[in-house]
Amino acid sequence: MAAARFYSPVRVEIFAVALAAALTIALLPIQPERGFPARGQSAAEPVAATADLSFESEILTQRAQDAAAAGVVASVTFDTGIGNDQNAALTDFLSEVDRIRDDPELTPEERARELGLVPGAQLSPRAQVLILGLNDLQWQGARGVRARAITLLREIMGGSITDGEVAATRAGLSARVGPGFSPDQTEIVDALVAPRIVANVREDVAATEAARTAVRESVAPVIQEFEKGDLIVPTGEPVDDLAEEVLLRLPLPQKGGGIPIDDLVAVLILALAGSLTLGAYFVLAAPQSAASDRRLLLVAVLVVGMVAASRWFLPVVLPDERDKALDLVLPLAVAPVLVAALLERTLALLVAMVIAVLAGAAALIHPDYAVGEAPEAAQALRPLAVFLFSGVAGVFAMQRAERLTQYGVTGGAVGASLFLVGLAFWLLNPSRASADLGWLALVAAIVFVSTGVLTIGASWFLGLAFGVTTRLQLLELAQLTQPLLRRLQEETPGTFHHSLLVATMAQRAAAEIGADALLVRVGAYYHDIGKLSKPHMYIENQADGENPHDDLDPLESARVIQDHVRWGMELGRQQRLAPPVRAFIPEHHGTRLVTYFYRKAARIDPDVDPALFTYAGPRPQSRETAIVMMADSCEAVVRSSRQRDMDTIDRLIDAVINERVNEQQFDDCDLTLREIRTIAESFKVTLRGVYHPRIEYPAPTAAEQERLAAAAPPQGVGAAPEPVGDAPVDGSSPPALSQSRE
Repeated sequence: MAAARFYSPVRVEIFAVALAAALTIALLPIQPERGFPARGQSAAEPVAATADLSFESEILTQRAQDAAAAGVVASVTFDTGIGNDQNAALTDFLSEVDRIRDDPELTPEERARELGLVPGAQLSPRAQVLILGLNDLQWQGARGVRARAITLLREIMGGSITDGEVAATRAGLSARVGPGFSPDQTEIVDALVAPRIVANVREDVAATEAARTAVRESVAPVIQEFEKGDLIVPTGEPVDDLAEEVLLRLPLPQKGGGIPIDDLVAVLILALAGSLTLGAYFVLAAPQSAASDRRLLLVAVLVVGMVAASRWFLPVVLPDERDKALDLVLPLAVAPVLVAALLERTLALLVAMVIAVLAGAAALIHPDYAVGEAPEAAQALRPLAVFLFSGVAGVFAMQRAERLTQYGVTGGAVGASLFLVGLAFWLLNPSRASADLGWLALVAAIVFVSTGVLTIGASWFLGLAFGVTTRLQLLELAQLTQPLLRRLQEETPGTFHHSLLVATMAQRAAAEIGADALLVRVGAYYHDIGKLSKPHMYIENQADGENPHDDLDPLESARVIQDHVRWGMELGRQQRLAPPVRAFIPEHHGTRLVTYFYRKAARIDPDVDPALFTYAGPRPQSRETAIVMMADSCEAVVRSSRQRDMDTIDRLIDAVINERVNEQQFDDCDLTLREIRTIAESFKVTLRGVYHPRIEYPAPTAAEQERLAAAAPPQGVGAAPEPVGDAPVDGSSPPALSQSRE
């Protein structure tokens, strides 16, 4: 029902339209135009003008304009305000120095510290000491340092200084101080003036750009002229931007004629037929295996990918005048085989049919190949027949692979089918040659290997990309050496052996009704992993005979039992178990009661709420989880029964399954009553085999005991202790023989 709701008309229509569009594009018989090499490509042969040409070259005109603009000298302006600002800053700084020098309350150390804190001070410690060491005449006299610094900065900033001249002006400052000053005084003037020498000439960007624009506009356009046959790109040279400008204006040599309208209509009809066929199947069959957008996309990718591959490959090898069977070497059967491995067989058969028809038509609609041009009319149908029958053979060989070798068997089935169908067409060909069979066998071998290898690799990749649990993943999870199963075996041995027996029962039953036996077996292995959280709380793991539930309230006990589902789901997510495998953890209990503790609580309080003792569910959503639910309950009931004769086993299994049916636990999955009866009969056969009666062994004869005594090693040399007393008089077997599995 959930799958039927998923395949809504809108969703299927969108799928069909999108698939038809993609198939139309994949099948279009478009040939690449034989034209000029693209920019950056090297010319395989000389490229010449295909016609007379005269045009205004944008590239050469741009280059001429750039060269003219580069010769324009930048416009600059002299900014007197910059010099005034620097002179004012120096005057303010010197006034602060005067205040510090004239303050009688400051010690020499405090004067030096205050001088370093004056805003705008850029003096080295030596310059500070020299300034404070001058007397008033040397500092403030008419020919003192202070007056000379102000005068010199005004002189320098009165002239124009560009950014590039600042460093040189500062470097020559000492020479301009004058001869009447000592080296120390000259150093002080340099320290005061140099930081305040800055550029006072600025470029007038607007004026410069206006001048360059005017020059650009005055440049005349550059005209390119070519005569037909003139060389444009020599052999081996790459096509640059200038050559590309020319080639874009020339007519293409040997330009293709486009797509005929009748070919386009034919392609559109074929694409619609293929997409509507798949869409109709989704609406009518509503397959659960493909009921997600990602899986619909997977089907579309496989179909379109294979059709596109055949569209581009077949015209390359056809027509094949020597009949090397190269048109059959493309392993198109990989797509339906992957659908069978990842999704389901019926859908895979339909995919095989659609791909075969479209791929077979891909060669026939190509402009360079037509039915009438084939060596024999019947041979034109060979690709279609081979792709169809080899795809079908691969689907049946791959269905629910439970061994890695089955991928090789699938490749063999595809290769053998290809050879046999090809042989049939070889026999129908009046001009057949014996050598053609050798080519056919070689192609079959290539397809055999490539199908097996590609299926293994692609199934892993596509399963990961589209969220599908692959057979390889299930086969890996089925190994009992998996860490989670090893933990189950070591920490919860009773639960582990219970899971093994449930897996045996469920797998056999699944195979009989056509369900996924491998998924059932793996799901049964992991359905009780939540018991790893508290192994001792479950009866099958209580080897010491102590039951913690004896000291718990029934509701508490029920919650502990219910929690093994939650713990199992959490552990499954942590260990990244595949979603279909994790589904067995909650669904094998469905929405049933924790019956034992509910009935125990009901004896205390008849009005107790059953909802408190109910598993959260959901009920089984697939036939596989429903089978494990029945197997789990039947195994537990039969194991707990004191009588295990055939009639009792049959009665217990029928009662358990009828109870699950009456509880409506199977209402969300597509199990039929006939399948439920088949499952019940399978369980009965399996459990009768497990609990079949064993015969008692007679006591050893006197001759046997004499031979055993004679063959036994001496005491103390690793020999087993001799039996004490005679053989049992009641006819039972000795302890060693009682362990027999016969």
